[in-house]
Amino acid sequence: MKIIKKLLMQLILTIVSIILISGLPELIMNKNVSIYFNKIKDVCRDIFQLNQMTYFNQGKPRLFLDDIWSPYIYSLSILFGALLIAFCMAQLLTWVTLMLPMFIRGAIKNLLTFLESLPDLLVFALVQMGIVLIYKKTGVLVSNVASMGAEERIFIVPIVCLMILPFVYFYKMMILLAEEELSKQYVEMSLAKGMRRIYVLVVHVTRNTSEGIFHFSKSVLWFMISNLLLVEIIFNIHGITHYMYSDFRPEMLAACLILLVIPFFLLYALFEWVIVHFTKRGEWV
Repeated sequence: MKIIKKLLMQLILTIVSIILISGLPELIMNKNVSIYFNKIKDVCRDIFQLNQMTYFNQGKPRLFLDDIWSPYIYSLSILFGALLIAFCMAQLLTWVTLMLPMFIRGAIKNLLTFLESLPDLLVFALVQMGIVLIYKKTGVLVSNVASMGAEERIFIVPIVCLMILPFVYFYKMMILLAEEELSKQYVEMSLAKGMRRIYVLVVHVTRNTSEGIFHFSKSVLWFMISNLLLVEIIFNIHGITHYMYSDFRPEMLAACLILLVIPFFLLYALFEWVIVHFTKRGEWV
């Protein structure tokens, strides 16, 4: 019951934060606090009456919930797919990297430091250029580099673009946390008892660093949600962010962000519950 109450409070605070942020353009443009709070009231009214909220499509009002579900599932598929692939690839490569000599590990960390400094748009452009280059050299079209309409679905390119930098962030953080864990006494004791290094790494070190990676992944997810807007604009994807930039009203921004955040919030709540119970901790992490 205590966990449920904490989750509900976190969810309420998240939704309230999104609503307050969505009204900031009104405050910036008008520089009037009363207009800002009036807009916040309008946003709250529309959120609580979401079944009646409309958006403008080619100048004509349409019910938001009538058209949102297919683009919403499409965007969630891209976002969740990119997050899962980035995390799994980073974890596998971390295990491999930590079996390598120290000087190679140092070179890999330096490379990751360089990669994480690359601008998002540069990464997206390089992926597009790479696909075009492969097609010119081999005649094989790995994937379309843009969607040709609202009904066309492309997955490979947006998922690859969205997962590259999160993969770099996860990979570097996992190496750093694992190296810190490997320096602890229990690891030396386990190796002295004859346990294989890979077993200690995969079972014990990974379990003990899972909490740090879990909390770090929350900031990575927000980074990915912000980049989802760029990906959907660049590749002409008719996803949920299409409604945010085609009808840039605070209520549309708030509704789209809340719909994006809720499923991941529930997923993270489940993971947090698992960490609490399976690591035998007596308090909420």
